Amino acid sequence: MQVRLLAFASAAQALRTRARDWQLAGELSVRELRQRLAVDFPALAPLLPRLAIAVEGTVADPATVVR
Repeated sequence: MQVRLLAFASAAQALRTRARDWQLAGELSVRELRQRLAVDFPALAPLLPRLAIAVEGTVADPATVVR
């Protein structure tokens, strides 16, 4: 599955871009997505505890599944 990451402020600085396509193998919860972000984009790891993740334009809780 391909998702589009949109990053703002310090997250965009960490990714060195404001938008990036990211390939994922199957569905993940937002909790699992955060773990993958830390592995695939280590510069984001320190920011993840305070970053909001939105799915389809709505801020998602950790149990939300990304499809």
